[in-house]
Amino acid sequence: MTVKLTKPRIDDLIGTLNALICEEGVLSKEQRENMVLCVATLGALGERFANSKSSKNKVNKIEMKEKKPREPDPVFPRNGKPWTGEELDLIHSIIDDIPDDDIQYHIVWLSEKQGRTPYAIALKIVSEGRCSEEWAKTFQPMAKEIRDAHLAVIKQ
Repeated sequence: MTVKLTKPRIDDLIGTLNALICEEGVLSKEQRENMVLCVATLGALGERFANSKSSKNKVNKIEMKEKKPREPDPVFPRNGKPWTGEELDLIHSIIDDIPDDDIQYHIVWLSEKQGRTPYAIALKIVSEGRCSEEWAKTFQPMAKEIRDAHLAVIKQ
């Protein structure tokens, strides 16, 4: 049998053990000493629970404070923004009538048309029930390549 220890259960165990320890004539001296050690161990475990929860909350608050605002992306201006019905309709109008193997040829065009990264387009197609996540991962490096090509054109 497995019992999950939680802070309230630990506190309840400590209270029960303390009541036994304080009761005269129930325990021998050796048993009482063992119970005291058990209460001390449970108390340390309870503090550990309390500290782990408070430290997790502190870490989460620190991470949230350090979050930087999203900078606009000139190459993919819609990146990170919520999907609109029009964008989804465009994706469906293209991918619904073609086999999964041919979808990859339309990703870059959809990316340019919708202002999103090829990876974002691929992930949306995966979330719509087409293709696999491994397939989508093949489009991850494309965004960097397109950005680099865009910067090269601007520098010329």
